[in-house]
Amino acid sequence: MLDFYLLDDDENAPGYPEETGINIIGSIDFETFERLKAKRIIPERFDYHSDFRWDKVLIQQIRNNIQEHMLNDSDVGPLLQLLDIAKAHGSGLMAFAD
Repeated sequence: MLDFYLLDDDENAPGYPEETGINIIGSIDFETFERLKAKRIIPERFDYHSDFRWDKVLIQQIRNNIQEHMLNDSDVGPLLQLLDIAKAHGSGLMAFAD
């Protein structure tokens, strides 16, 4: 699973989430992640097996990639939950591959 954590844009990325005491806010499995990339919702440059972060600007771009007719797509649901949590906290996201 690819685990997501809140991380403010101006915070340094930790080597491991355990270093900060931050709590996981959700996960996406490999198949869903790859389908979201194929649908051009998640940019191609992100790799499921590598840690990465999304700042608030990129989160908004990803939200914009989710077209209105895709809101009911089963792959989009888990991602939208993550994006909504980040937006509610005014935060970016950090993803850790496990």
